Amino acid sequence: MSAFFTFDRLLTTLLFLAIAVAAFLMPAQGDTWWQLRAGQEMWRTRDVLLRDTFSHTVNGAPWPNHEWLSQVLFYGAYEAGGLPLLTIVSGAAVTGAWWLVWRLTPGSTRARLLLTSFVIASASAMWSPRPQVLSLLLLALVVLLLCRRRYIWLPFVFLFWANLHGAVVMGMLLLAAALVATGLANREDLPGLALASACCLLATLATPLGLTFWTEIAQSLARIRQLGIQEWSPPRLTSVSLIPFWVLAVALVGLMVRHARALSRDVEARRRGSLTVCACALTLLPLAVTAERNVPPFLLLAVPAIGALIWRDEDPVLAGFRQRPRLNAAMTAVAAVLACGTVAYAYAKPIDHMRWAPLPETSLTALRACPENLYNRYDEGGYLIWFAPDHKVFLDGRQDPYPVDLVKEQVLVETTGDFERVFRRYDIHCAYVPADSVVSRRLLRAGWTPLFRDSSWVVLADAGAPRRIVSDRLQP
Repeated sequence: MSAFFTFDRLLTTLLFLAIAVAAFLMPAQGDTWWQLRAGQEMWRTRDVLLRDTFSHTVNGAPWPNHEWLSQVLFYGAYEAGGLPLLTIVSGAAVTGAWWLVWRLTPGSTRARLLLTSFVIASASAMWSPRPQVLSLLLLALVVLLLCRRRYIWLPFVFLFWANLHGAVVMGMLLLAAALVATGLANREDLPGLALASACCLLATLATPLGLTFWTEIAQSLARIRQLGIQEWSPPRLTSVSLIPFWVLAVALVGLMVRHARALSRDVEARRRGSLTVCACALTLLPLAVTAERNVPPFLLLAVPAIGALIWRDEDPVLAGFRQRPRLNAAMTAVAAVLACGTVAYAYAKPIDHMRWAPLPETSLTALRACPENLYNRYDEGGYLIWFAPDHKVFLDGRQDPYPVDLVKEQVLVETTGDFERVFRRYDIHCAYVPADSVVSRRLLRAGWTPLFRDSSWVVLADAGAPRRIVSDRLQP
């Protein structure tokens, strides 16, 4: 028992139990729901969804759906085990990513524990059941394969990744960084990596988008920058939760300036691929500085990079520390029971943090009697696509099918309350909006009828429009 239940194993187990609990309690977001609906439609039709079918504003417009495989997998998990299984699958991807990072990080258990514990709160801020969590796992896997020189597997990973999520762009940047690092430290491996990288690029074209994959990704990123979406805004220096990010960013740059040359000449570091992981982390730093959404991927690689730069063979702090295997085993068992109990309670209740019921059921019942067409904000569109399938939305978080001008027009309506022109153009007779919004107040003054109202939401119908007959069809 003493050989297994060491103090180091206890620390590792406690750390990963904490990561797993945080991952398994990740809340659903608006994007979670339209991803599920898209997956549901593809399961039903047995065809990849490449045109909009969820809105009345751009219905039938091309939708470059580069996340189609994630949507199919997510809905499959939901169909098999509901939101608990979907969240567990997403949480397992995140936990697996950090386990790969743990294996990549050199140094003692306690040094790795300190590094990982320091950043995990910042890294977990954007975890949710979305394709991004799959990209975290594949990101860590690609770096592990690069460091272990298992180049033959890379094209298969990129084929899978390109159909899962557009963050495969990061994967290509990692390959470029690895080529530079390999050229500096392991030139004998350069031809094999170059060939594998070329195959990876070709693999990304094996998607339903075909040769337009990369142009569609570029256009999507350009639209996002124009829209000013919050998670794509630069991380703030004043945000307390982002302090670990800024500390590691500065530390990585400083340590690379100081130790990069020595690292490239260190035989053991070259064997471990330390320069490669450092180059990969540095490559993601500019992306993280320009968009908060990219902070978690950077932190995922910053931990092993910092570990490689400050790695030591020994840890003299607890040298000769007396092992207590029975106590370690008991603490491990208690921690595991508490972790499982916490997750089980959160799923059984379910707690508000999970966001599994983001809209009141009575509001959705009222909405089913509301005449089409519907007006809603960008933020709630994803919820309504799933919870109110009888209505086509005005807008939602997919952004790719929608012209930038339409999104900006919706923002203008929300800011000014001047709804008449937009509502007339799209023949809107129903609205699902926040109860305290400018639009809701203007609609009420214009004589619209509230079909539902609470402190958060209001469902309003144009008094002059005919009501819909409420359907008994079950909601998803």
